[in-house]
Amino acid sequence: MEDAVAQLCGSQPADPMPVWIKGHIGICFNQLVLSSIPHLIFALTSACHAGAHRRSSQCHLNPLWVCRMAVSFTASLLILTDMVLGCLFPWQVPYTVEMLCGGVACLSWITHFLALLSLRKAWCSQPRGPVTLMLPVLLLIPTLVITLMGFLQDGATSQPLHPILLSRFCLLCLRLCCIFVYLGAFLLGLRCFRPSLSLSVNADDDDESPLLTSFYTPERQHPAEDGESWLSRFFYLWLNPLLRQGARGGLKHPGDVLLLPHCLGTARICQHFQSKSSSTILRLLPTLHASFGARYYALGLLKLGAVTLAFLGPLLLNLLVNFMEAADEPLSWGILYTLGLFSSCFLAALLQNQFTHEVNKLILAVRASVLTSVYRKAIRGVGTGLAGFSKGEIVNFMSTDADRISNFCRSFHEVWSLPLQFSVTLYLLYLQVGIAFLGGLGLAVLLLPINKVIANRIVDYNSDLLNHKDARVK
Repeated sequence: MEDAVAQLCGSQPADPMPVWIKGHIGICFNQLVLSSIPHLIFALTSACHAGAHRRSSQCHLNPLWVCRMAVSFTASLLILTDMVLGCLFPWQVPYTVEMLCGGVACLSWITHFLALLSLRKAWCSQPRGPVTLMLPVLLLIPTLVITLMGFLQDGATSQPLHPILLSRFCLLCLRLCCIFVYLGAFLLGLRCFRPSLSLSVNADDDDESPLLTSFYTPERQHPAEDGESWLSRFFYLWLNPLLRQGARGGLKHPGDVLLLPHCLGTARICQHFQSKSSSTILRLLPTLHASFGARYYALGLLKLGAVTLAFLGPLLLNLLVNFMEAADEPLSWGILYTLGLFSSCFLAALLQNQFTHEVNKLILAVRASVLTSVYRKAIRGVGTGLAGFSKGEIVNFMSTDADRISNFCRSFHEVWSLPLQFSVTLYLLYLQVGIAFLGGLGLAVLLLPINKVIANRIVDYNSDLLNHKDARVK
């Protein structure tokens, strides 16, 4: 690893990526960390926005949006020109890492241009577009300023002039100007007037209005979560309008909340659930597996990723502690350990949060499909086993069984993830403390009977609660 980085940066293997060289930031650290990482974030953010399905609107494209598209394309051409100069005059680009990071920067700007091109119809009435599409551009300024100072220290503008070095310096200045023009076009974008669309279920808040109204009309806005970008879904940016409305005290009626996503519509879920039945007699487990199995098992990958990243934190922390105890290791490794520790914890929290959110959505779908099927069977009077129970008991049976089936979705992934986490934890304890890890294992074994007693008490209390509910509904 050290040799590869040293060969890429043209440095010594003992310190392959020096952070500070003769009073200024090292070129390799600037290119690999301060340039490549922000450009990767820039490209990923643009790709996430470009990949989201959005509804196009019929309006004229704003000139400021065209300006941002032109700036993005121009920036990619400037970077490509700089790379061509490096290929034609390799002695003027002494470090291979500059060409590599230049390619990353060029691809990121091309990706951003394509993202703006794909979003031009969806956001033509709002010249600024999504704010998250602009924020990564700010991360590109520090590395350009540092590189610009490096060119000045290398004598790009001093006598005698070096044509290639001066050309690269001018290209870099133009790239910096492009970013400022891009930011100026974003800040000058004024939001055009758009008719306010109701996000509520009910059309009006009059006391005499009907309780149930049809809201699938052309004037209705689509649910906020549908059509949002990956970045908006990961960080729940689609909730911002609702949160702002709540901060103003505007959430006073049930109809003020956002609509459910189309995938959670009861009619759509039930139709999909009925279509997966292989016969006229609905078999619950095979139908549930056919309807939601692929999606549910795919969520296990999110759970596995969150568990894996959660264990990377202690390992990187151990490496960071060893780095602080060793005085001869280069500073760059400590910075990498710190960045890795932050990134692993951040991504683990992000994946775990997304896993919980998607499982909760799946639980809603399972509960809706099961309850609808059971109610349909009860209304049709299929079977004679209901004659011996009261209406309250029947309703409780339906609700309780649906809850148990849907809550199984929450617990199934814990069946394989908890033993995995327990085994890895014991192994890490063994690496750190040796045979003393058996003490922790013994404590975990002693806790099993206590957990069993607590679980039994919870079941008893739940049974008493259901009996009281039956008596109240009778």
